[in-house]
Amino acid sequence: MSATKSILVINPNSSESVTDGLRETLKTPPECTLVFYTAPSHAPPSINDVTTAALTASACWEDIRDKGLLDQYDAFLVCCFSDHPLTHILREQSTKPIIGILESAITTALLSTRRFGILTTGFGFKFLRSQDVYSFMGGNSVRYAGLVTTGLGVVELREGDRDKVEKNMKEGAGRLAGMGADAVLLGCAGMAGMESLVQQGVKEAGHAPVRIVDGARAGVEFLASLLRLA
Repeated sequence: MSATKSILVINPNSSESVTDGLRETLKTPPECTLVFYTAPSHAPPSINDVTTAALTASACWEDIRDKGLLDQYDAFLVCCFSDHPLTHILREQSTKPIIGILESAITTALLSTRRFGILTTGFGFKFLRSQDVYSFMGGNSVRYAGLVTTGLGVVELREGDRDKVEKNMKEGAGRLAGMGADAVLLGCAGMAGMESLVQQGVKEAGHAPVRIVDGARAGVEFLASLLRLA
């Protein structure tokens, strides 16, 4: 790259604590700058389902459009671990590099590990999240070990009781390793910086160390590479 390129790191929910976590953990690639964006205050504070995904996408797109941000930055990272509609909206409006963190996390895992699992928020089996995985991969695969939910909310990860967060994160990581995953994908932008908890949980459950993939970190590196290739 002959000149410094700018990457807009988008937190599509309105919780500043999630953005703060991204700001604290993401490293700026050479010849790039990272600028952090939080959804407008009227957007939902977390993305839990189709409804909140659509509401955050609409709020962010209107704000990004009105501020002319598509013209101001060279690449865009959408930090929601889902097939978030904002990713597709931005791609419809621009040919600049645009990546969602689910995409970057899965790509990293497929290139570097044998079998991956996803540790995410909420309760129960997240059917729609697995559907997002199948959609990106073009179908199901033995390389996808499955998904474990922590019972934690997105904002709770950053602002909730630390003992509960640590306990649930470690237990979930241990379960994933027990399902045969040799890579654990951090399935929420709010998990930024929690790699040590995941590794500790895997160890305490009696399993070998795993590779931990943060889709936001991977996404920044992918975008930097795409900008170099442009």
